Amino acid sequence: MRTSAARECRRGSSTLPRMRIPPSARVYLTTMISLAGVALATWFGMQAGAAPLDRQWWTLGAVAASVTAAGVPAYEQIRKERMRARAQRAAVDAAVAMRVTMNDALDPIVRQLGRVATAAGKHERQALQEATIPMVLDSAAHLAGSGRVRACLFRFAPGTPRVLVPGQYSGRVDDPLEPIAEGTVEGDLVFGMIRHNQHLFCPDLDAAPPPGWRVTAPQTYKSFAAVPVAAGQSAFGMLMVDALEKRGVRRADVPLIRLLAGLLADALAQA
Repeated sequence: MRTSAARECRRGSSTLPRMRIPPSARVYLTTMISLAGVALATWFGMQAGAAPLDRQWWTLGAVAASVTAAGVPAYEQIRKERMRARAQRAAVDAAVAMRVTMNDALDPIVRQLGRVATAAGKHERQALQEATIPMVLDSAAHLAGSGRVRACLFRFAPGTPRVLVPGQYSGRVDDPLEPIAEGTVEGDLVFGMIRHNQHLFCPDLDAAPPPGWRVTAPQTYKSFAAVPVAAGQSAFGMLMVDALEKRGVRRADVPLIRLLAGLLADALAQA
């Protein structure tokens, strides 16, 4: 019983969280230890010079204090260098992982574009074009942004005024987005963006939404980026990526979203 209790005690103690000192407090603590070591080394040295007896113990104390005063800053420097090296390795590993992920996501799309280009007939080409859409949307939902992300393709509906209708989407399962009609503040902003091959980006819809942009219930997304799906003078719609979190979609995601929209436009442009 005593052995099992001791084993349980050791098991419980191994799960205790490690104590971590905040960086600012760590700097203050190490500085105070170093200064205290210098002061003690000086005092021990004075005692060693003045004491006729036990001089070796005072000298030993002065040496120990001097080693402490010099060793603590040296240890902190070594520790920081190790942390810097680990951070650099982690950054390299993350970059390699991202490159592999990008390759795994984009390679099937590029191969699909080749199939579209070499399709024998119109019906086969149209089927391959439509199959490209979910591939691009899935890549956009998994590569762009963070948290719960959704990628949606808006396409032009026939008739006037022109309307962008949300069609296929990937990622977060949510209520459908609303169509965007030309002639409204929001619609003129979007159609102008497509016409001039620009993009819309908003990291925080609560703080600074685009002019006329409305997020009505049951929609709850807080950040988004929208880019035109266009090839040359031919526009096919808009690719929009949104997230439930503020800054879930970042400005750094916009070039990737534009790249994916361009690949999608290339597939749809091959009539």
